[in-house]
Amino acid sequence: MNTAYRVWDGEQMHYWDDLNLNLFIKGEEWTLYKDSAGLCPDIVTSSQDEKSVFLKGTDQFQTHGRLKRIYAGDIVQQEETELGSPYGPGKFIGEVKMIEGQWCIVNEKKEEVRLLFSQTATNQLIGDVYQNPELLEGVE
Repeated sequence: MNTAYRVWDGEQMHYWDDLNLNLFIKGEEWTLYKDSAGLCPDIVTSSQDEKSVFLKGTDQFQTHGRLKRIYAGDIVQQEETELGSPYGPGKFIGEVKMIEGQWCIVNEKKEEVRLLFSQTATNQLIGDVYQNPELLEGVE
């Protein structure tokens, strides 16, 4: 079971394995708590906060450099390594999204979607849409 998640609170990213963080989910609503010295945990953010976003982790990791999990909302650069691939040579950059039950890389400007998982391509994590939205501005 994939339990990796992260939460963007409008200012910073909080990860599932951050010390003293707990996530409570009930139906469609969620709350991120931080354990405190007192009896009641402190609320970091929740689904009620319009600037906060809950992002699921994929089961994929970048294939360049240090092992990093890829999450929804990440910006990934995918490069095909197989000669004769229908995608051709070159780099494809887009946002990671779940589409019909599959993790995909979406480039809205090119109106193109590719599967995140590929046996013949490499993925490099280059940022995310919350902290680095400019990475998608000039993407063709």
